[in-house]
Order: sequence, then C-alpha cells, then structure tokens
Amino acid sequence: MNTLNQQYEEKVRPCIDLIDSLRSLGVEKDLALPAIAVIGDQSSGKSSVLEALSGVALPRGSGIVTRCPLELKMKKMREGEQWAGVISYRDVREEIDDPADVDEKVREAQNKMAGKGAGISDELISLEIASPDVPDLTLIDLPGITRVAVKGQSDDIGDQVS
Repeated sequence: MNTLNQQYEEKVRPCIDLIDSLRSLGVEKDLALPAIAVIGDQSSGKSSVLEALSGVALPRGSGIVTRCPLELKMKKMREGEQWAGVISYRDVREEIDDPADVDEKVREAQNKMAGKGAGISDELISLEIASPDVPDLTLIDLPGITRVAVKGQSDDIGDQVS
C-alpha cells in the first residue's frame, strides 16, 4: 500500500494541484476543468453531501442557506498531520484552526458578499481543507434552485440562481 500512496503523491497529487492553481487564476472561464458541482432544489441536502465528504459542518437550515457558490478544495494529508483550513473571498484570506469554526466563517463570508437575509451573490467563496480524513477532491456547492422569491429576495431570484 505504501507504494500506491507514493505513486499517488508523485503522479496524481501534482495534477490536482495544477488544476487548483489554474482554477484560482480563472482559467475555467476559457477551459473546462474537472470539478464536481452539487446542484438541486433548496433544502435538498446538497450541503449535507459536502459535510459528509469533508467532515466539517457547513451552514444548514431551511430556505436559502447557501447564498454564494462555495468551492471546497480538500487535500488529503499524511496520517498524524494536523487539520488545517483557509477561507478566501474578495480580498479576505483567513486561516481556520478548528473544523468547528467553518460554519460560522462561511456564514460571515456570505453575509459580507450577499448581505444579511435571503439575498444571493455569484461571488465565489473558496474553502480549503487539509486533513488525513478527506479525499483529494474539489467540489462546488451552489445556491439551491429557486423558482419563487420569498421575503427579502429580489423578484428575479430564479434568474440570479441560474
């Protein structure tokens, strides 16, 4: 098994790092990069899927909870290495030392970018997690599909989500 891990680190990990670097440069606007997007109706369990994969609590609730696209980059670390997280949005880049703080940090970022309430934004929040307990994977959580505006939302909320 050690040889498999060594080959993975030598051959696969550099490709994943390259894809993440290209995505951070905005190359995905002109070139399709591999990623998994979690899409569905509001409160259909999209964030719960990401929670199960990442092991961190993400904002939950009823109605519109994911109000900005959330890019979740997970990097598998060697056994015994410490969990580490970084959240980035706009000009903010903040380290997160405790997985229990992720929910609060994502909510803060959404409030700064989409305002408090039920508004949404197309600005990306990037959350990087390094842990021995996660797979090497990048996922994107999108706001839930909305058809009818509720109090505090713009009348064109369906178009905004699309």
